[in-house]
Order: sequence, then structure tokens, then C-alpha cells
Amino acid sequence: MLSKNRRQLIERLKTRKGRPREGLVLVEGVRASAEALAAGADIRFVVRSPRLLDTEAGRTLASALTGRELQTDGVDVTELTDVELADAELAELSDTEQPQGVLCVCSEPSLDLAQLRIGTPATVLLLDGLQDPGNLGTLIRAARAFGVDAVIVLDGSVDPWNPKAVRAAAGASFRTQITRAVWAEARLWMEEQSIEILAADPSGDDVRSFQTAGSWALAVGNEGAGLRPDIVAASTKRFAIPMPGNAESLNAGVAGSILLYSLLTR
Repeated sequence: MLSKNRRQLIERLKTRKGRPREGLVLVEGVRASAEALAAGADIRFVVRSPRLLDTEAGRTLASALTGRELQTDGVDVTELTDVELADAELAELSDTEQPQGVLCVCSEPSLDLAQLRIGTPATVLLLDGLQDPGNLGTLIRAARAFGVDAVIVLDGSVDPWNPKAVRAAAGASFRTQITRAVWAEARLWMEEQSIEILAADPSGDDVRSFQTAGSWALAVGNEGAGLRPDIVAASTKRFAIPMPGNAESLNAGVAGSILLYSLLTR
């Protein structure tokens, strides 16, 4: 049975103010939980129900959790064993409408700009003022998929460790270098690392024209307002996605993902 203190902790992790105060991350679903476990995340405890065994991926995760339980520094797993009540209980704890039988509470990976390990040349995703956690999580997932060195989430953006953002990232959050920074600090760091800023801009040049051998950061802005003027002014190039159809625009998650694909797969 899950303790009252842990129930209350999980509820706090679903709130905008409560999660940062705790320094913990709520991870839900089979894929995201499996990725967190495989990436060596600091898992404080796990809650699981019999539903976890309904799929092959779930059974694999359950086996991995059992293996970790047996280790000296094993994972603390609470199993909700009452079949009739377990699903309802996990649904009450969960931040998603259709829980998959597993929920993890992990320590938030903490990195500052000075700790980022970047390649030569470096590739960075700079997120400015994103408000939709689904978009932000999608972009973290894309950054992982296309081999971006680091993701910098600027002030004014949604919390990258928001449960919805972590869920949208499908586990990529634990395999990607993510840091928060204010714009002035991020700009100074990029100048020190000789990283040029590329702005995602609907009125910019066709992204297929991009040519550089140096380090760069793709800046993706707020879903409605776009990038703050200071970032646009600091950018060396502005890129857009050619759209032969009649769509007026793409959401930030889709647009940023396409731009990363174009920049990194040529």
C-alpha cells in the first residue's frame, strides 16, 4: 500500500509550484519509465499495478524493476496488488487519463551551462517562451533523435520537467542534456563557445539553404509571439520551412522538429 506521505508528494509533483520545490520529476508510462531506468536516473520510488503486465514492453519493464529491487542500491517498488482497486488507485495518482500501470518519481537531473558537454562543432536547441508542455517535450524528443548536444530552456518557458513535458518527451529527457538559463547568461555562454544563433522565423530563408561548418544553436520561440526581439537581433541567420500547401503555420513542436531534421541530416 502506498503511504499517505507519498500520495501527497505525487500530488505536489503535478502542480506548477510544487514540483520545482521538491526537485523531483513525475514519470508516467512504460516507455518513459523504461528510458529513465535504462539511463540511470535517480529513481526514488515506483508505483505499479497489474496492468503493467498487459503488454510485452510492460512485462520487460516489470522484470527490469524486479532485477533492480534485488540490487544493493535497488529501486523501491510499491505494487498495488488488489486487481479490482489497483487501476482506479493508479488513475487517481496519475497525471494522465489512461495510466499504463507504472509511475516513477525521480530526482530532477540538474545541469547548469558550465556543465554542458558539447561537441566540435556543437549543436544546441534554444527554447524561448514555449508555453505548451507537449511542444516542449516533443522538441526534447526531437533533439535526442537528431543528436543535438544540449537543450537550453530560457526563462519564460514552461518547466521542462513538467509531467506533461516529460511524457511528451517519451523518456528522451533522461538521455538529453537539459538546462534552464536566463537569456543574458545563455547569450554570453554561446558567445564564449563561438556558437552562432539560428532563428526559427516564418519570414526567414528556406532552411534548405543552410550551410555552415561551425557550431550553432537553433532558437525556437513562443507558439504565438515567436522569439523575443533580442534573440532575433542576436541571430546570424533566420530560417523558415517551405510549405507548398495552404497551411498558415505549424505548431512549435512540429516546426522545430522539421528544422532540426533539415539542419542535421544533410
